[in-house]
Amino acid sequence: MPVNTKTAARRHLFFKCMGCLRGELDRIEAAHRAGTLTTTGNWTPGQNLDHCAVPLEEGLDGSTKKVSFVVRMFAKMIKPVILKAKPDAMRPGFNVGKSNPELMPSPDVTFEQGMGRIRKALARIEAGERMTKPSPWLGTMTHEEWVRLNLNHTAMHFGFLTYPGAALQ
Repeated sequence: MPVNTKTAARRHLFFKCMGCLRGELDRIEAAHRAGTLTTTGNWTPGQNLDHCAVPLEEGLDGSTKKVSFVVRMFAKMIKPVILKAKPDAMRPGFNVGKSNPELMPSPDVTFEQGMGRIRKALARIEAGERMTKPSPWLGTMTHEEWVRLNLNHTAMHFGFLTYPGAALQ
């Protein structure tokens, strides 16, 4: 039975910078190695990591995805909200997979694959590459907007990953 992610217990994270995101990736990876990483949502840790790598890559490389008109219009309406630098700028429970199933993570992606993918994208950004390609959902965005989008997106998804010392709310 699927978890209702709108009401599921989760951590309310906020990342101020890409270094903050990298620090959380280190904690998640350490918990995985220790066998203490769990999830309160519907996706495995590997699926969460893999899914969160996608918009990082899209900002760097562009996207050939065809996002439905309805999803694009909704995304543009909420763009000012999801790009705010504040906790819970993105809320769980929005299922883009209903209208765009190709946006869902593979059920077979491993933790190592997801972690490798997101770390590779993050390393490119930290090495100076800029995210300037148009978003399939939000259209033209600055590098700074891409950064904030990704920080908010990963904070929301990583809130479902927990380990000892990471308080759920």
